[in-house]
Amino acid sequence: MSQTVSLRLPEEMIGRLDRFARMLGNGATRARAGLILLDEALKEAEFAGIEFCNTSLGRQPYVKQTGMAVWEFIMVAQEFEMDTSRVATHLSCPAESVQSALNYYRAYPDEIDLAIADNDIGEERLKRMFPNLHVTAFAAQGEEPVT
Repeated sequence: MSQTVSLRLPEEMIGRLDRFARMLGNGATRARAGLILLDEALKEAEFAGIEFCNTSLGRQPYVKQTGMAVWEFIMVAQEFEMDTSRVATHLSCPAESVQSALNYYRAYPDEIDLAIADNDIGEERLKRMFPNLHVTAFAAQGEEPVT
């Protein structure tokens, strides 16, 4: 269910909103762009350490000061049974950064699982895209090396 909310915006802000809508592409309207920005601002206010960034796949939640998307943290965390300290040690980053990603994931698992699936394109497809690609696999801590 949705409700209509009316806002009076200054002209300068309308211009910025229109530019943002154009940047989103795909015929995004002023209303759609505003909805996206409002949703992201509310999520950023709710989740310390999370910010939204433009990527080639669209806007995605990132963990501040890490350069990593939430889905990247979660992909690693799943290999370490979602253990904050083990992930932080593995990534050489503060436990607070990992916890920010885990908190966001707990609230929006479908969004992050979809992002993980979107980025799991497989080795064969990568090789078609990048013919000179050499893939190296690494074992998680405590596992046998991958040959």
